[in-house]
Amino acid sequence: MFTKLTAFSAFLAIISLCRAYQISTSVIEGVASYLNTPTAPFVKIGDSYYFIENKLDRNWYDAFEACRQMNADLVAFEDRKEQKLIYHYLVDNEMDTTYWTAGTDLAEQDSFVWFSNGQPVASDLWCNNEPNNAKNEEHCVEYKPLHPEAKMGLNDRVCTFKTGYICRAPQPKTVSFIVW
Repeated sequence: MFTKLTAFSAFLAIISLCRAYQISTSVIEGVASYLNTPTAPFVKIGDSYYFIENKLDRNWYDAFEACRQMNADLVAFEDRKEQKLIYHYLVDNEMDTTYWTAGTDLAEQDSFVWFSNGQPVASDLWCNNEPNNAKNEEHCVEYKPLHPEAKMGLNDRVCTFKTGYICRAPQPKTVSFIVW
């Protein structure tokens, strides 16, 4: 009985304190730079956050699942600028391998879309002479930052091939509470 009375008294004290103060909230896009908040395992490149896996190779399906388990998606390049930002990060950090993206034509042959958002893959993102559907079995899209025979870009590949992958996290939000 005494414990219940003490708990009830504490509850009433907290309620009365809350009425004495005014609480306001603020939500902003991104992570406020002054907070120095870690974003690991994601790295900020440009205005977005990415997870780049280059040590554990996975097929396209496993890479997709790994990203979803982190509440992220395989990267879907919005434009050539984003693709170049990733390229420079990979080169600067000596991460020269291939990486799965969200691109696929599994739903309709030769109609490549980003699986994460359904948008078509822009034609200027591809390596020279790609996509080519070699042996009529390439349906998933990899990013080749250091393609030896052609420009940096996308390549269609057999979905069961194992390679690295890049996930893009949703844009974080910073919530702050001000108590007066």
